[in-house]
Amino acid sequence: MSAQKLLFIALLFVMMAAGLSLPSQSPNGTNTSSERRRLIKDFVAKVQELISILMKQLQQLGATK
Repeated sequence: MSAQKLLFIALLFVMMAAGLSLPSQSPNGTNTSSERRRLIKDFVAKVQELISILMKQLQQLGATK
């Protein structure tokens, strides 16, 4: 796997970690902190699932060469 792809994946993980550490205050006051945390956790889970799928596809590409 190329270094550029590994860097991209590492940056995704850093962005997810930053998103989890952001303050949980909503600018308009409609979302509670627990709702926002749940939304962030759901988002992170989806991104991790997509990364897992991408990694499997990349490994299959490397195996076919």
